[in-house]
Amino acid sequence: MPLADKKQNLILVLVLLGAFLVSLSYSFYFRIPPAVDAKAYDNIAWNLVLGSGYRESLDTAIQKDNSIIRIGPGYEIFLAVIYYIFGHNYEAVWIAQALISALSALLVFLITKEVFGARWNFLIGITAAVLIGFSPDLVTMQGMLMTETLGVFLIALTAYLFCRYYNAEEKSGASALLLGLAIGSAALVRTPAAFLFFSIAAYLLSKNWKHFLLMSITIVALFLPWIIRNYQIYGVFMPTNAAAGFNLLTGNHPGASGEQGDFSVLDRYPPELSGVQVNKEATRDAVKFILSSPLEFLKLTIYRTSIYFSFSRPTGWWFHLSGWSKAITLFSSAVYSALLFILGFWGIRQIQNLEAKEKNLVKFFLAMLVLMPLAVVGIIIETRYRMLVYPFFAVFAGYGLSEFLARRISWKSVFYLALILILNTGFDVARNLGRIIERINNL
Repeated sequence: MPLADKKQNLILVLVLLGAFLVSLSYSFYFRIPPAVDAKAYDNIAWNLVLGSGYRESLDTAIQKDNSIIRIGPGYEIFLAVIYYIFGHNYEAVWIAQALISALSALLVFLITKEVFGARWNFLIGITAAVLIGFSPDLVTMQGMLMTETLGVFLIALTAYLFCRYYNAEEKSGASALLLGLAIGSAALVRTPAAFLFFSIAAYLLSKNWKHFLLMSITIVALFLPWIIRNYQIYGVFMPTNAAAGFNLLTGNHPGASGEQGDFSVLDRYPPELSGVQVNKEATRDAVKFILSSPLEFLKLTIYRTSIYFSFSRPTGWWFHLSGWSKAITLFSSAVYSALLFILGFWGIRQIQNLEAKEKNLVKFFLAMLVLMPLAVVGIIIETRYRMLVYPFFAVFAGYGLSEFLARRISWKSVFYLALILILNTGFDVARNLGRIIERINNL
């Protein structure tokens, strides 16, 4: 092995080990107790282990239980497996999630090799790995019992398996089956990940319809037990959960801001309705609002898109942070989002420099990136919802940095790109200046 390769491998190992230790240290330092959504996931997982079924509380009929309106069931099953092996032990979850975070960094490193081919260099890969492994946003999330850590990993895994399939000279059915398992698992953890199917399906249909069929059957088989379970309990076809209507109405109603805010869907409907019934009513009311006020919906979608790419939406307002820890998290998260999006968009801009083979793959990879915000900008935006796109932007950010340094491109081009993103952030700040000042004062 050449000396340069040994040095690069050592650096990669150190980055991955560092990502694991940073994540693990964060978890054990703060020891964040499950709260709100995390508490619900925890309860559901432990009830699964106890044999009480997929439910959040044992004090109400399962038809009225709130478990079905939670994002899932993939993450809850993941927790249940850990609890089954190690007991109701949060330390085991923190270790598992720190390992998953490091593996996510490794996956984006490997994706850069697949995507950029002959154009690849070590800087591209290690930059992408650092952006995922040391992301202040992702480090914060893996310290809690939240879906994003596993969701980001499965999305990165899906992207990697697709790139491997694309580059393979002989495309195997086993690879198509693995793609189905990855997409299905990712969608069961974070529903927006299901949108990845469209980009991958488009390619498989153009190359091998049998592999497309195998991938699709695998996804259906993965969802089928959950679909049957939901139909037996609720009498409706429900492939994931009943959260869609809640989120759709939260982001689309008279007076909506496109964010969560203080709006409560449950408070709008009679308490005797089940979560599934409320979801149906909420979906109906949201669609009614969208059809009756298309311009208002368009405005809200523009606002949500602005929020998605705004640097003024850092992670750091979590209950376990205060004082300097909150200030440091907010600052580092804002800087991180600025670097990720500026370098990422710059990398996308440099696709034109790739050879035809790499360029064709990049188009499908870019489509997957675009599908992540498209999955949510019409519904509701919170800062953590955009984390699913981080692996894609990290890959392009690595390429963007490499191209900038190698070609000594004029600062002027990068400045204009950064200016557009800064102006978008300014637009977001101007719309929410009162809230921002209030939050700053609360620091």
